[in-house]
Amino acid sequence: CECCLVEPFLRSDGSTYREIHHLKKLADDGSDRVENAVAICANCHRELHFGANNADLLDELYSRISRLERE
Repeated sequence: CECCLVEPFLRSDGSTYREIHHLKKLADDGSDRVENAVAICANCHRELHFGANNADLLDELYSRISRLERE
């Protein structure tokens, strides 16, 4: 998970399960580029959408992951 840095659970085929989160939502005219997306676990995905501190978490991602660009 690019957010919590914990390895997500394994699928039955042995691959790890991750979800894609767009930092600026597609519905808000965010792009579908890698500079606007992170591969994260389901828990972090829900936290980024509904967590009380989601803005702080978003800022942390931007500061820690160099490829990300604010849109």
